[in-house]
Amino acid sequence: MRFIGSGRTRIVALFAAILLATGIGVAVAANTSSKTASNAMSAGRGIDEFGLTKAFFKGHKTEFTYTKGFFCDRHIASAASSKCEAGTKWKHAPSKQHDPLYITVPLGFTVPAMNMECPSGLVCVDHPGTIDLSRLEPALKPLYPTLTDAQLTAALKNFATPGHQHYITDRNHGKPEWWDVRVVGVTDKSVYRQLNQHKSAAYLLKQVKAGKTTGVIPTNLFLFFGVK
Repeated sequence: MRFIGSGRTRIVALFAAILLATGIGVAVAANTSSKTASNAMSAGRGIDEFGLTKAFFKGHKTEFTYTKGFFCDRHIASAASSKCEAGTKWKHAPSKQHDPLYITVPLGFTVPAMNMECPSGLVCVDHPGTIDLSRLEPALKPLYPTLTDAQLTAALKNFATPGHQHYITDRNHGKPEWWDVRVVGVTDKSVYRQLNQHKSAAYLLKQVKAGKTTGVIPTNLFLFFGVK
């Protein structure tokens, strides 16, 4: 990830994969994420920054250029300070034209920070700093057998945005637009490695269909960028 001009970085809590690896409970994450900056100028709207990240497109790496802060649809309930959530699709998009942005999130294993475009512990430019993951509590419950449903739900309501990689299906002719964020959780380290090697949304979706990852998880989150 690269910041330009007035861009800034924020240190945030680590996602579930790192919590599991280090033996730290999700309850700690709940306390930490409550102090995590939402990266929002108002509820559901991100601070406008200018910067770059990389992404995967048809077997190659490409660059995103960000110029606007994130948008999260307030018509979908979220307990996160950013008002972003994962688990339910948006009802009202910020524009009529948008394309899907798939992000892969490692679950149950760690990935070195330098091997992720948006690593755990660092909020990428124009991304939200927090997100409500409580709708995913049933799926995440097996990772935390010592926590009650209520404890896990409380921990996930204002969670620090997890580390991830980006995958797109087209470039929108290089023109900036809003992108609909869709999450794919990866629980197998070898599958995660293969995804990074193929650098393809088409390959990613084949793995989803084959059941080698979670299903595609909808969100109320949009990011705004152009693709080189």
